[in-house]
Amino acid sequence: MQTRSLSWVAVYTSAVILIGLLVGVAALQQIPANWIWLLIFAVSAAGAEIMSVELFPGSRTRISLSSYMALSGILVFGPLAGVLIHAVSGLFSAVSTSLRQENLPSQGRASMFRRSAFNMSMFAISSAAAGGTYVLAGGVPGAVADGGNVLPLMLAATVDVLVNVVILLPVIHLQTGEPIRDIWVQNFQWSMPITVLGGGIAGGGLALAFDLLGGFGFAFFLLPVLATNYSFQIYVSNMKENVTQLQRANTQLDAANVGLLEALGAVIDADDSYTAGHSRQVAIYAGALADRLNLSDVDKSTVVKAALVHDIGKVGIDDQIVRKPGKLTAEEFAIMQKHTVIGAEILGRTPGLVPLVPLVRHHHERWDGRGYPDGIAGTEIPIGARILALSDSLDAMCSDRPYRARLNFEDVMAEVRRCAGAQFDPVLVEAVLDIAQDEGADFFTNSAAHVAESLATSRTQVMFTDTHYLKRSMIDSP
Repeated sequence: MQTRSLSWVAVYTSAVILIGLLVGVAALQQIPANWIWLLIFAVSAAGAEIMSVELFPGSRTRISLSSYMALSGILVFGPLAGVLIHAVSGLFSAVSTSLRQENLPSQGRASMFRRSAFNMSMFAISSAAAGGTYVLAGGVPGAVADGGNVLPLMLAATVDVLVNVVILLPVIHLQTGEPIRDIWVQNFQWSMPITVLGGGIAGGGLALAFDLLGGFGFAFFLLPVLATNYSFQIYVSNMKENVTQLQRANTQLDAANVGLLEALGAVIDADDSYTAGHSRQVAIYAGALADRLNLSDVDKSTVVKAALVHDIGKVGIDDQIVRKPGKLTAEEFAIMQKHTVIGAEILGRTPGLVPLVPLVRHHHERWDGRGYPDGIAGTEIPIGARILALSDSLDAMCSDRPYRARLNFEDVMAEVRRCAGAQFDPVLVEAVLDIAQDEGADFFTNSAAHVAESLATSRTQVMFTDTHYLKRSMIDSP
């Protein structure tokens, strides 16, 4: 899957580079007579791009004045002048980004040449769209002081930012697998209004200053702005260490929380040697399904955490029912069904675990509405709960139980396929079948067999990649 995504990245970026090249050739055919000042604008834009500021580590948005200079170039020199100005800044954008990320692993990253060509092309395309919008909306290049150019300028600034983001979103999606909507919300939604407004004010102001006062006006308007930007860069650089430490602490805290949930899941499973390791295996299947569906990191983390404690409610069920080796009576099954509600109530008492509540409560609901505890159906069931339902059933079918041996791989897949649209979400069934095709039968582990083997050899704690605990009575039993 990763190789396939990287191939599409290459195809997509090549298409953008080709279009950008055509736009650049068209712009070169219309170099204004005052080309020296055009060059000065371009060099200034490149400097602004080098001084761009990353607001926080890992951010995909940066504060830069280069697009504002491209907009001012459209007002002063013509609709395609911004292409040349912004393309130069695109070259330096790739260079400066690489210098900042020189300590990051290079595996999977495009070459410097491709990144530079893509950035230049992206900026060229967005500036060409902005210049075309400016003229079509009634803007007149060279008549900067005309009040009728204000609305065309704001429209041009909007199109410039919008086209830039539209080009960038797919490549980030292909590289990371993150949903486009999540990328938009986390990186661009909040910054776009500020960028558009800044483009209109700064781009228009710089063009007006140059139109009225020439080089003096250009310097008078630009130098204080660049100085302010540089000061902000120093400030953000000093703050970055604090932010990085906070992010590191949050990561460590999240890892600790996952470890606690995994330990809790192991304690829950410890009531029965046949189910020891069950919660962890369900979490593995749930994580694989979340990846296959391209869920966000937050949603995937929630699903995996819920999987680790999905059976926590069984602590409130009579031990004789939970560990009964045979089929439950109707009365016993009605009692067993309460474990989903009990589990949700237990988790709901801890604020940090509240997001897990609906997943644990509904992990025995069915797609056709015949599940429990609430009998909801289809997409009424939270996607995380649907993932848990299928993952839970997968481990049950793949593992030995007191009343039956595990099903073989082919029978498990046949049963999953048969239950699509009835017990399981059909989309998730297709995802499981895809995983089975890519990973093979070995991915679907008999967790109970691992437990039995460990007990037979060590008579102590059961080990997977982590420690799982069994009751002493079970360890000491023959």
